[in-house]
Amino acid sequence: MQTYVLLFKFGRSTSRKYKEAIELAGQFSDFTEATDKKPVNTIWLPAGEWFIKKREFDDLYALVCGWKGTSVSLDGEEIRPHEFFWKFNTVIKCAKEYEDAVDKDNYCCTHGTFEGWGCKQLDDLDRHLSKRASYAMKYWYGFGEFVSEGVWKVNKGLIKDYLKKEAGDKNLDYCKIFSLEKAWKIVDGLPDEIDTHGSAWWDIDYREDFEGAAILKRPVGIKHRAAGSRARGGGVSAVMKDGVLNLEAAEERTRYIPNVTFDDVGGIDDIIGQIREVIELPLKRPDIYRYLGIEPHKGILFYGEPGTGKTLIAKAIANETKAHFIPVSGPEVLSKWYGESESNLRDIFEEARELQPAIIFFDEIDSMTQNRSESEGARVDSRIVNQLLTLMDGMESYDNVTVLASTNRPELLDEALLRPGRFDYKIEIKRPDAAGCLRILEIATRNMPVEPGFDLGDIVPELLGSSGADIVFVAKEAAIGALRRSTDVEGLIQSAEGDGFKLDDVKVEREDFVHAIDELRSNKLGMAPTRTVSER
Repeated sequence: MQTYVLLFKFGRSTSRKYKEAIELAGQFSDFTEATDKKPVNTIWLPAGEWFIKKREFDDLYALVCGWKGTSVSLDGEEIRPHEFFWKFNTVIKCAKEYEDAVDKDNYCCTHGTFEGWGCKQLDDLDRHLSKRASYAMKYWYGFGEFVSEGVWKVNKGLIKDYLKKEAGDKNLDYCKIFSLEKAWKIVDGLPDEIDTHGSAWWDIDYREDFEGAAILKRPVGIKHRAAGSRARGGGVSAVMKDGVLNLEAAEERTRYIPNVTFDDVGGIDDIIGQIREVIELPLKRPDIYRYLGIEPHKGILFYGEPGTGKTLIAKAIANETKAHFIPVSGPEVLSKWYGESESNLRDIFEEARELQPAIIFFDEIDSMTQNRSESEGARVDSRIVNQLLTLMDGMESYDNVTVLASTNRPELLDEALLRPGRFDYKIEIKRPDAAGCLRILEIATRNMPVEPGFDLGDIVPELLGSSGADIVFVAKEAAIGALRRSTDVEGLIQSAEGDGFKLDDVKVEREDFVHAIDELRSNKLGMAPTRTVSER
């Protein structure tokens, strides 16, 4: 650990508490009691020991702080412990964690990335553009002024002053790892000016002033919108490069189309026509619906037990229609800051509008849109439901955008979401029948070296009642079982590549599937493995 040494001194005293002070001081490893030749008691105290014996130190200092000759210094600089240590505590903890860190180069950067100021403790001034803006957070681009209409000049001097003050307030002057000079270099790498003209990533903040009877709007600052963007490829991830803002990359949004097709989905033959008619046709041929004078269903709900392939189907639809796919989960939308959850939703729908044809897919939508009640109007998910209802009511202006959602608990959803114009079309995704089980098994094993002559249909009766995810698990476990049976896996890990092992020797046999089915059953809570597939 980085070494910080405290020197604690206090003189002899006629106080009746002097003996108690000596006893307390004796608990420290490097204590020298005062003598006639050297009438000052001294304690050399590594900061790590102070960290462990903080209470003893506080008790001792409370006894002797008013005595003549009492002083505490850190590396030769005198300090006032009660004003100092509560902040220095963070420096010591960081030093200990730094010593144990595997990646020391990135330890001091926020979230282990280059997007910091060289110290985790300086996140009061946020350098990230990937966070949602909040009223409590200061951002580097907020320091500056307009030099002309729409052109904002970044004041790097004010940023440096702010960081220097923060470093002082947090006692980072005593940190042996942190360097203000490194922070200055990062500040120097920021853009000198930001042109907001025609930019999709910057908004101007206005303040209303009264001038007589007129109300004037004066530009007072800028806000960054990329924080709320769900752009892929050239979006948020490309906004910062090597610590420098890349506005050209930020202007681009890349379409995301999953590589899953209907050939990768089994067990849905009975509903494939329904899916194509309700979802695929409106996205591929919106002109038909315009000719008929009707609006297609904008919201479709997939419901069914876990593992039945609801997410996989949504991805396959996006691939088939070449639609921009936007997967959304509850934690991705929810925010502790008031109003940000609703803003996140608006950003998602705006992205879909810009990149249509598009599919917005709410995975496990029940996690954020449960039934509301009058007594819970301020609850976060209640506000999300209200915002989602508003956005879906306004989807008539979206030509080629469809909203899909999945849930295994449809009874939890707010009733307003299920009314016409919202998620009014519902498709149940059931567990596969015998034909579906065989089809899923064929898909899961199509690249697997299955023993020639083995009929997958022989084990289908034992898989009836399983979900698609269960069947994929059986296929994977059978392949791993074949590898265990064919070779010493531990020896294979430790030996050199290709040391006497031939991949062609591994064949997945009936017995491997039998054991995999047993393993599936043993993974079900409360069930013991039982072998039921007959031997042949």
